[in-house]
Amino acid sequence: MVFFCLTLFVACWRGDRVAIEQIDYENEKAVGVTFSTNMDVEKLRVFIGEESQTSVIGVIVGAEGKHHFAPVIPFTEGQTYTLRKNNTEVLASFTIPKKEKKGTAVLLAIHPNLDTVPENLLKMYLEFAQPMQEVHNALDFISVANETDSMAIEPFLRLESELWNKERTVLTLWLDPGRIKTDLIPNREKGLPLKAGKKYTITIDNAWKSIEGIALKKAYTKKFFVGPRDDKKPDMDKWQIEMEQGESAKGLHVNFGEPMDAFLAKETIRIYDQKNIPVKGQFSLIEKASILRFEPDTEWQPSEIELRVESRLEDLAGNNLERRFDTPMLGGKFSETDTVKIRTLKFKILELQE
Repeated sequence: MVFFCLTLFVACWRGDRVAIEQIDYENEKAVGVTFSTNMDVEKLRVFIGEESQTSVIGVIVGAEGKHHFAPVIPFTEGQTYTLRKNNTEVLASFTIPKKEKKGTAVLLAIHPNLDTVPENLLKMYLEFAQPMQEVHNALDFISVANETDSMAIEPFLRLESELWNKERTVLTLWLDPGRIKTDLIPNREKGLPLKAGKKYTITIDNAWKSIEGIALKKAYTKKFFVGPRDDKKPDMDKWQIEMEQGESAKGLHVNFGEPMDAFLAKETIRIYDQKNIPVKGQFSLIEKASILRFEPDTEWQPSEIELRVESRLEDLAGNNLERRFDTPMLGGKFSETDTVKIRTLKFKILELQE
């Protein structure tokens, strides 16, 4: 009789046994768990954690002792899950491992990448190698010091919605426009954010983390000097267009004669061939953003080329092809239109000499 009961107990124990075999992945997401058991899987449920009563919605499929549970929403990294019989008895557990964090978070550049900027500088950009976390406010990780007067300053406009690109790798920082425009109250009360003739340092705190939770590998600093105001519009008539020289050179240079907005320059300029078809290629800024280099995907062919420029292209002080940024306001409106226009420059690509 004792032997019979012991045999029955062992059989029941084996029947209720659940063995986790593997976590199943798809596109780097944990989309299921494979397990083996001889028990009736209708009695099994998957729960979050050891004691939680929150079950995971999903479907169990399989046969002959091997089964697969697929949750409606992929499992969460670092979270432990349990398989329970009749919603209470824990038969097995598994934890979704966290992905190994790759590399380090890096700040690639602080734009403008210049030693001297105009007194009425309008924007700065932070360019990161990895997407950055969404934080309460990015300015909590950014500090600026007036080195000449040994004092901390707050030149940037604190925005409720920060200006990131869609990849969250480039952050646009506006120096307070109300303090730059000379006919506005903030300018009269506080003056310009930056003062000509003074030296400044901007520091990026290394506590700032990427989306993967990796902190910047170091604190970044940039020192710069502030020069005179720039109240002149960019002048396309003074631009110079040149081809690179040399056997392997095929780049086209557009020399602005002054530093331009590093990101608007690449957004607002396009090149078209004589059939009105865009020439495909890569844009880059060189010579401290004063020259735009374009390298076509294919070799240049002798033809007439057209450079099309949106009038919203700006220099470092926010002066675009249509108007100066610090344009006086008449009756509460700008004296010049803000409508974006297309300006063109035509030139010819001659047959390259060997």
